[in-house]
Order: sequence, then C-alpha cells, then structure tokens
Amino acid sequence: MTHHFRDLLLAEMPRMRGYAIALTRNRSAADDLLQETAFKAWQAQAQFTLGTNFTAWIYRILRNEFIGTCRSKARAPVSIELVGPELFGRDGDQETRVMTAEVFRAMDSLSKDQREMLILACGSGLGYQDIADTLRCSIATVKSRLWRARRQMQILLLGKEETDALSEQRQHEWELRNAC
Repeated sequence: MTHHFRDLLLAEMPRMRGYAIALTRNRSAADDLLQETAFKAWQAQAQFTLGTNFTAWIYRILRNEFIGTCRSKARAPVSIELVGPELFGRDGDQETRVMTAEVFRAMDSLSKDQREMLILACGSGLGYQDIADTLRCSIATVKSRLWRARRQMQILLLGKEETDALSEQRQHEWELRNAC
C-alpha cells in the first residue's frame, strides 16, 4: 500500500498547497503546514482504507493541523493582500491586479465558514461530496453555505442593486425557458 499511498498523496499536494496558502495567508507557513500534513498522513496511512475518499481524508488532516497550529500559536491573521496575485492567477495588466485585490478584500470580509467554503470549492476545486466529507457536514449544508458565500461575494463586488438586477434577469430567463 505504501507506493499507492505515496502516489495518492503526491497527486493531492498541488491543490493542498493552494488550500494551505489560503488558510495561512503566508507561503512559508503554508509549506510548513503542508509538510506537517504529509508527515502526519504518512504516519497514519494504516488508518486509511483503500477505496475510500482519500481527498477528504487528507484535507481533513490538513484542516485539523491548521486549527491546531492556530490554537497553539494564537497569532494575528495576515492579510490576504500579502499573498501575491501570481498564486491565484497569471500576471496580468493593471486592471487584473486591481480586480484581484478587490476579490481578496471581499473574501477577507466573508465569515470564516463562507471563506473556507469558497476556497475549497473554487480554489482547490473540490466537489460537493469531498467538501462535505472534509468538513463533516451534509452536501445540503455545503451547497447552502457556498450559495450564500457566492451571493455575498456578488454583493461585495457588484453592489446590492446590480446583484438584485442580475437575480431578477436570471429569474425572468428561467421563467421564459420553462413557460412552455
């Protein structure tokens, strides 16, 4: 199982690094978190059952390690603006940089649960089931929190009036499609 386990672990490392950076908001701390997660997973590989959801299992270890680190250090959060935009996308023109900074500020204003949900779904690319398994909640809870997080991001980035107008437009389009 050791070679197969190693392959599973290595396959998840790039996405886990993005999640770790988003949690810690510091590349060095994220690398430390990732290393500690890999070490703990390696030590606990006998507890993993082949054929079960490895992604949720490893993300749970990473999340628990992060929570434990936060509790033990009681450190001040680092602004997401200190994380370079190149982590979340390629270098672009000035408009892209400004928009990226606006997205980071909006994410900073979300609740911890909403921010974590967006990072897992959009940043790490996990599906509803993997997120539910990682956070030990129902898929309905994942969908609900993710909807609220996306809605809040729309309001923060576009404003309430424009967001409401978009919602009304989508509702009208849906009614037209389903009128027949």
